[in-house]
Amino acid sequence: MVRSFFSLHVEAPLNRVAAWARERTGGAGVYLVPDPPWTSLYHEALEAQEDLEAVRSFLKELSGLGKALAFWVQAEEDLLFLLAEGKEVVAELRQGPELGAALKAPEDLRPLLEGAQALPPEHAVRALATFFGLHPDHALLGFLDLLEAEEEGSLPEEVVYLE
Repeated sequence: MVRSFFSLHVEAPLNRVAAWARERTGGAGVYLVPDPPWTSLYHEALEAQEDLEAVRSFLKELSGLGKALAFWVQAEEDLLFLLAEGKEVVAELRQGPELGAALKAPEDLRPLLEGAQALPPEHAVRALATFFGLHPDHALLGFLDLLEAEEEGSLPEEVVYLE
């Protein structure tokens, strides 16, 4: 089975992220998962749209709460990583047949992104998440993964679901 997933993460407390996200669900489901100091967001509509500019715009706004990360893997071949701070995207790694190639990073992050660029997408996600102090398992999930966990009754109690 070919795997695709999309996740967002912001360095902010769950209650602040929940208050912010309530008005930005787009009528779809959003799971919020705390991993202090990070809160992870799994946004059904953004994942389904597969729209790079919509992801970029959402992440920029999210970064008004704190440092924000986006991880997007399509069909195990394409990778998008974005880092936003102060409502601006400050680093981007994009590679694969569908997303094309791009590398933008401040000097201190350039070696990290260049190293990630040489890895298969899921390994790159794991390495980048670890560098930023985010639990890699949170970066490697998507909305459908959490929906499946909820249907199986295996979601942790601290997960918040918004519609």
